[in-house]
Amino acid sequence: MKKIINYLLNFRFFVRMFRTYKLLMIAIILLSSCRQGNDNNEGNTDITQPEQQTSPASSPDGPDLFSKYACFTCHSLEGGVMYGPPLNGIFMKEVNVIRQGREITVVADRDYLTKAITDPEYEKVAEFKDKTMPKPVIPEDDVETLIDYLIKTGEKE
Repeated sequence: MKKIINYLLNFRFFVRMFRTYKLLMIAIILLSSCRQGNDNNEGNTDITQPEQQTSPASSPDGPDLFSKYACFTCHSLEGGVMYGPPLNGIFMKEVNVIRQGREITVVADRDYLTKAITDPEYEKVAEFKDKTMPKPVIPEDDVETLIDYLIKTGEKE
């Protein structure tokens, strides 16, 4: 009987350890994609994929690029708050940002979205000012496709 009790106790321990391990792995994956830190972002974080030869007919669409550049790791398209601000309905919305230490309100037009994607340290959404987005290296065409995707996603609401 003692052996059975010891076995069950060890089994419970194993289950708890497995749950903890699973949570730890999820946290590591999330934190490796987006990191919280100070504004001393040393260098650019290249989150591009290896160059692939694509023809205009086979160019990736918005959802593919959103996945390719791991935007989904930090940003929601359904309005949920994650590491970064939700992106659903962002186009032409008024956004409070911190720029050069001052809080201002801007309109999230194409220029704003382009700057936010290509130079995320230029200004930060006020609610997420303590978060750091890696500075991606994304081709201009892909940036435009991502913005088109965000606009279309917001129109569906």
